[in-house]
Amino acid sequence: MIDLSDRKVLEQYLLDRGLIDPAAGFSIAYCGGGVSCTVAFVQAGDKPILVKQALAKLKVKENWQCDPNRMNIEMKSNAIYHQLVPDSAPAVYFYDHDNYVFGREAAPERCTMWKNDLLGGLLDFVVAEKAIRALSIVHNACARDGQARRDFADKAIFHDLRISPYIKFVMGKNRALVPFAEPIVDALMNSSITLVHGDFSPKNIMVDKRKIYILDFEVAHYGHPAFDLAFFSNHFLLKAVKNRQWAASYLNMLRYMLDIYYAEMAFMDRAELEGVHVRLLALLFIARVDGKSPAEYITEPDDRNLIRSLSAAILERKIGAYPEMLALVREGIAQAGNSASL
Repeated sequence: MIDLSDRKVLEQYLLDRGLIDPAAGFSIAYCGGGVSCTVAFVQAGDKPILVKQALAKLKVKENWQCDPNRMNIEMKSNAIYHQLVPDSAPAVYFYDHDNYVFGREAAPERCTMWKNDLLGGLLDFVVAEKAIRALSIVHNACARDGQARRDFADKAIFHDLRISPYIKFVMGKNRALVPFAEPIVDALMNSSITLVHGDFSPKNIMVDKRKIYILDFEVAHYGHPAFDLAFFSNHFLLKAVKNRQWAASYLNMLRYMLDIYYAEMAFMDRAELEGVHVRLLALLFIARVDGKSPAEYITEPDDRNLIRSLSAAILERKIGAYPEMLALVREGIAQAGNSASL
């Protein structure tokens, strides 16, 4: 397999495939921050292209291996998102099966990452509504879709990139979580309800003047929609802990989005979905402190301990509804702030 992290190799690869033309001009810039792929932004004349090559060994401290064929999954799921929500997902250009390389329309360079906007205190409810409605549309459209069920039936990559590092790794470090986590793992691995993005988060949503680009579909599978909801929700809880001065705003935005999603959800029992969503969220919350992929901006010991205590409280109190969960988190953050000020 060729290595596109070598700039000369990448340039020749693009030339050989006719994706760039020296006469028309081009530029190549590698994108940092990801752990699972080599990613490059290519400006080919007036056409922006994003080229991704999957890594077999992820760029993290722990030994973390994953099948690079997940790029094929990303291509197929990206295509479905573009079909169902074309204003919110980029177009697919090509897939190279031999080298696990995927090419698609690139979001404009002027875009901002929604994660960075949120961390900086910019909470745009129009962007939030577009993001959650896109997820709702895809979940509703793909439920009971036989072709999607067949195309995305394999959950091996989902297990390797999500279940193992986020849940099982934490179970190994904290055996008290095992009784709570095992039923959730079973639900995630043995449910076939709809197409699950698997990495739906503000990190993978780019924003350009309120237009959004949903990206990074390599963990997609046909499974339990609670994973997308919990993975997405987790980022707002983490930011509420990090930036306690804006905690109420983050939690209000999350409540707004979840209200929209659950009002539109029409493919399964709401109480069942909500219960798995909330319990899984508690596990993912602590996983971003004690799992293989800790949130890089949760740096203070007090914040880590608060996340551990809130996660435990959600599980031990058997909270199964998101309004109650949000109230608990809001109260816990407020109490932590009051204690710190004494």
